[in-house]
Amino acid sequence: RMTETSGWQQVFTSPRLDWVIERVALNAKVHGGALGDHDKMVAVASSTEIILWALQTDGNGSEIGVFQLGVPLEALFFVGNQLIATSHAGKIGVWNAVTKHWQIQDVVPINSYDAAGTFLLLGCNNGSIYYVDVQKFPLRMKDNDLLVTELYRDPTEDAVTALSVYLT
Repeated sequence: RMTETSGWQQVFTSPRLDWVIERVALNAKVHGGALGDHDKMVAVASSTEIILWALQTDGNGSEIGVFQLGVPLEALFFVGNQLIATSHAGKIGVWNAVTKHWQIQDVVPINSYDAAGTFLLLGCNNGSIYYVDVQKFPLRMKDNDLLVTELYRDPTEDAVTALSVYLT
């Protein structure tokens, strides 16, 4: 953490891991989240495995869980207090802080992503842009899969290689 009077201070040290950390995601504020008003979260990943910790204001950390995506991760980040993992192989994983549930969903291979508010947008190689409202964590009633909605489809099916979204 950064304080004006003393500069950078160490807040948390993870246990020693048996693998190289390839991705790190930090959520600095979780206002009104299921983990408490002042908790912070940090996630690390290597290949297909993710470890998520909750960090308390006293500097202690507790492991929330170890999650598997099943394919190599390309990105690891937070949207609000939901942890998101994506893979170019066409999988997304979402950890919901309210339900404390890890959900993996198969999608079309992902080329790009962006977050806008509570929406996760995925640019895919079939020319489609899909979105998920990760705050509501919508699940389909018939099969309990994560509801991934197609927002746009390019008529020529050119891959969506970059996304940049700004909501006012």
